[in-house]
Amino acid sequence: MRDDLALVGFLAARMRAPFAWGRNANDCVSFALAAAKAQTGREVLGDGVDWRTARGAARVLRRLGGLEAAVDGCLPAIAVAKARRGDVALVDTATGPALMVVEGVTLVGPGPNGLIRRPRADARKAWTLD
Repeated sequence: MRDDLALVGFLAARMRAPFAWGRNANDCVSFALAAAKAQTGREVLGDGVDWRTARGAARVLRRLGGLEAAVDGCLPAIAVAKARRGDVALVDTATGPALMVVEGVTLVGPGPNGLIRRPRADARKAWTLD
């Protein structure tokens, strides 16, 4: 079961939070994990996986087979068209793949000075929290 109001509160709290590396910070993975926890109350990734820098994140992702494989190991993949509010989406950026959260017709994720939004059509893969 999901708590949609908790997702709204989470997004409001992160509205102006700048991008920062770390499991408990505000990079794309930690953002998606925190959004999932806000809605469901559960940790999606599990314990023992941590990073504090871009290099640390790269090491973790290499060990897990890459960003897409890491999420595949935690959440069930679904068709992008079936993703609903709060699900996780994969987008391509100038610096590589990134995770964002489905907001409706937009995707939301951390940016340099707070949350950024992109059209849902930018998603190339999605995972459900259900």
